[in-house]
Amino acid sequence: MAGRIPDQFIDELLARTDLADVVSSRISLKKTGQNYSALCPFHNEKSPSFSLNPNKQFYYCFGCGAGGNAISFVMEHDHVDFVDAIETLAKDACMEVPREQGAPDRYEQNAELLKRLSESSQFYQKQLTQHPDKKKATDYLSKDRGLSGQIAKVFGLGYAPSGWDNLLKKVGTRAESQEQLLLGGMLIEKKDQPGHYYDRFRDRIIFPIRDSRGRVIAFGGRAFGDEKPKYLNSPETPVFQKSQELYGLFEAKQNTPILDQIIVVEGYMDVIVLAQHGITNAVATLGTSVNSQHIRKLFKLVSKVVLCFDGDKAGRSAAIRGLEASLPVMQDEKQVRFLFLPEGEDPDSLVRKEGKEAFNLRLEDASSLSHVLFDHARNQVTLGDEEGEAQFARNAMEMIKQIPKELTFRSVLIRQLSDQSGIDSETLGNTVFKTRRQHSPTIEEHESAPQNNTQNLPHYDGDSPDLSHYEYEPSNGDYDDFHHGDYPPTTQTKTQGSFKKPFGKKSFSKGKFYHEEPALPPAAPSLSRVKQSSLCLLLHPHIAKEIDLPDPLVNQANEELQIFCKIWRYFAKHPNKNTGHLLGETTDKATISSIYALLNHQDATTKQKITNAQQEVLDMVSALEKNLGLNSSIARLKNKGNESIKDSSSKQELRNLMDLIRQKKH
Repeated sequence: MAGRIPDQFIDELLARTDLADVVSSRISLKKTGQNYSALCPFHNEKSPSFSLNPNKQFYYCFGCGAGGNAISFVMEHDHVDFVDAIETLAKDACMEVPREQGAPDRYEQNAELLKRLSESSQFYQKQLTQHPDKKKATDYLSKDRGLSGQIAKVFGLGYAPSGWDNLLKKVGTRAESQEQLLLGGMLIEKKDQPGHYYDRFRDRIIFPIRDSRGRVIAFGGRAFGDEKPKYLNSPETPVFQKSQELYGLFEAKQNTPILDQIIVVEGYMDVIVLAQHGITNAVATLGTSVNSQHIRKLFKLVSKVVLCFDGDKAGRSAAIRGLEASLPVMQDEKQVRFLFLPEGEDPDSLVRKEGKEAFNLRLEDASSLSHVLFDHARNQVTLGDEEGEAQFARNAMEMIKQIPKELTFRSVLIRQLSDQSGIDSETLGNTVFKTRRQHSPTIEEHESAPQNNTQNLPHYDGDSPDLSHYEYEPSNGDYDDFHHGDYPPTTQTKTQGSFKKPFGKKSFSKGKFYHEEPALPPAAPSLSRVKQSSLCLLLHPHIAKEIDLPDPLVNQANEELQIFCKIWRYFAKHPNKNTGHLLGETTDKATISSIYALLNHQDATTKQKITNAQQEVLDMVSALEKNLGLNSSIARLKNKGNESIKDSSSKQELRNLMDLIRQKKH
């Protein structure tokens, strides 16, 4: 991967960046004395609670606790990672981002390929507005699918006219360009004429697939009628691996003001129609089942993922694959929920029929992961006798054991299973099972699977959609300026489940385990218990006055604990002040940097919403006190020497200490 960005450059970038300019380019600021105020972009509010201090170059929201510098603002507002935020600010400041020694990433290596894909997208968009046969395409989008010109523009929809070489003649005018188009899956080489090519996409509606930075990395094409294949997707390329991408993720990040949950649906038309109805936080897999890499990627952005499935047999089988993909990457304070639509409906048809509010009510009523897990375990057996009850417990425990051992969520599920099965938690935890394996279906499986079933979609019966936005010139995005980022999606086809019986009604066949899926990237580092408590104080400063820290803790040399104590001491002394005041009055750069790191951590969103912040901090303090007492007692007994531990009281104290040590190990 590319080398890291030097710290000196980040410092220089912040010195040359005016936070007020960065924020005002995204939201409306109002001068209030020496500061600026605004409606906070990170939560819904009616009166301004967002404050920006231009002298200290930091912002803070008194309503939701969001705060930081220019980098953190771009990260939170634009829904991008740290590197993308640096590159965005550097581009605005006309600065080149340097890299320490390291190999370029796959996108830097394929800049020319990305440029050809961008030019291809612009070509298809232009055909939708200017080609002599454009009415065929616009009528299909507006009359058959009920899409407005505006939503077509948001998602960059295009039209590939009939003919074998339209794109080839326009974009592939040079041999080098043809090679790049072939590498990007846009051209196909003639079998009987090596070196001669024809267009892959012909006479289709085109769906560009963008990465999280907006770069076009692949395409999907939908036939107008019942031609086969109905959906034609780009093959995998150096910049596109469909099992790692999610269609619509870039658009969701751009168009959802408060992105706290993401809905995963089964088709890109579902994503677009939901967005047209105001539900902009939907994404779709690209011809593959939901896998662990998808869930892990989404957990970096949001705390709640809703997996939405069609109300048919294939949809319910897909739900189980989603369940099994979620288990090994679950995190405490993260949620995966399951929305099952009425049979015969998909998100596209249902939101047209019921509207946004009714669909959102369904989302709120989505089933929890535990509910789906236990129902699936029950549906595989016949209950009512001891053997069935035992098999239910084994089925459930086999799935629960896929959850990381350190999670509280795993312990909760074991306790729930104990209540339902009558088997004590220790026995359940000691039961040995085979490992349940997962897999992402192969390309051959996808090509043989039924395609996205949308031909029965009802026609749009509402008012005639606004077509004015179809008459536009596509913007010329400067894709050469992009060098980094995650990589998104392509087209969605719904695959039949590998299970023989539907979820929720009949038994699933047993003994069919998935093959191992590709190795997952390492999970984002979690906060230590002390740092979690520090974050609780930053986001809930009023609790500091209810917490007492003993002197032995305050005097500890541990760096994490020193930061915690500084935060606690400030809020205990100033009970009416908040994190914005703390940042403004702190002069120590190391402390400020630590606070920013905590506020920008992925757990900050969930910590903001918890109701037991005070108890969490008290539990941490109690654990540290206990640990300090244990350590000091051990040291004292060591200093007494072996000869001094012969009296009964010292022996009993030693036994007690050994018991405590054993408890800590377990």
